[in-house]
Amino acid sequence: MLAKRYTGKKLVDNIFATSKKAKQAILKFGKENVINATIGSLYNEDEKLAVYDVVESVYRNLSPEDLYAYASNVIGEDDYLEEVIKVVFYEDYKEVLKGIHIASIATTGGTGALSNTIKNYMDTGDKVLLPNWMWGTYKNIVIENGGTIETYQLFNENGNFNFEDFKNKVLELAKVQNNVVLVINEPSHNPTGFRMTYEEWVDLMDFFKSIRDTNLIVIRDVAYFEYDDRGEEETKKIRKLLVGLPKNVLFMYAFSLSKSLSIYGMRIGAQIAVSSDEGVIQEFKDAIPFSCRTTWSNIPKGGMKLFTTIMKNPELKANFLNEKQGYMNLLNERANIFLTEAKEQNLEILPYKSGFFVTVPVGETVDKVIEDLENKNIFVIKFDTGIRIGLCSVPKRKIKGLAKKIKDSIDKSKNL
Repeated sequence: MLAKRYTGKKLVDNIFATSKKAKQAILKFGKENVINATIGSLYNEDEKLAVYDVVESVYRNLSPEDLYAYASNVIGEDDYLEEVIKVVFYEDYKEVLKGIHIASIATTGGTGALSNTIKNYMDTGDKVLLPNWMWGTYKNIVIENGGTIETYQLFNENGNFNFEDFKNKVLELAKVQNNVVLVINEPSHNPTGFRMTYEEWVDLMDFFKSIRDTNLIVIRDVAYFEYDDRGEEETKKIRKLLVGLPKNVLFMYAFSLSKSLSIYGMRIGAQIAVSSDEGVIQEFKDAIPFSCRTTWSNIPKGGMKLFTTIMKNPELKANFLNEKQGYMNLLNERANIFLTEAKEQNLEILPYKSGFFVTVPVGETVDKVIEDLENKNIFVIKFDTGIRIGLCSVPKRKIKGLAKKIKDSIDKSKNL
């Protein structure tokens, strides 16, 4: 009875399924005897969800009207829409990004921003360009909206951004499509923790500006940017590269409060459009609310009020940033333990710079490796031919020795 365009679709969510197995193992063997590296949320050293004190305090003191009423607009509260832009582009964005037009719309997390963009800018039957190492839901969103997938190699032989393959794939699609929608998940890439250099961004932006006869819709997924240790100076330099964009290049930022404030279940995010053409932004403002209204109708007012209350109050914002730095330090400590031990064990990992995850490339024996790890009560997520370890949720005491256990399982799978 399904409509033809939906026939044959079936969600297989590897992350939630594996996480369920890990929870079952914990019930059977006890928490201390299980390593659950499947979780994509930030957990503290007690293996409990990281909740910011300032977030908890502000939320508990919001008025019933702010918590339970509809938002005043389908696209979100006005002050929220302005604050998300300031968080991504800094307070002085209007002065620095002259000639650039920016607009934002509230979405159901970063996923809503991704879905909204692909739905509105990908023509039916077109290919969307994705990195070969990626969050699998990208594919599902494209398929859901009648598109197909093309991938670019994320890394070259030196472990840097593979600009040549990326460029060639864009040019190939530009020959046959009016619109080329592509995704760059950076910084703190999921699942590898990869980050591009400023010089790589310069090359990339120069390339985008050279494209003239095709529309480029560049989705920059910045879901994890709050936990990247790239300095403010470099971030602002990359921001300035947006100046001078041609009219046929539209940047779309997918922003998520799930990670920023550690409020995953509230499903709050934003879609931020950046263009040198006011007409393109007006088109965005006209079309996207239609999709919002017909998909989720309204974003929870309480989550937006929570965010703006913190960001607009200097004392609360300072407290939040201080707490966040503590969690960033914790992530760095966990990463350093794993990276150091991986090097000692000659365990290959994909280039990691910052963020929640690190990925070990395995190859064709990946399923055997995962099976062996699960027999040791170690639960990881399969990503293509690699395994993702959630540094965000594994305490330091359990990360110690983990690299060796993974290396042992990989070596064992090769000898079977």
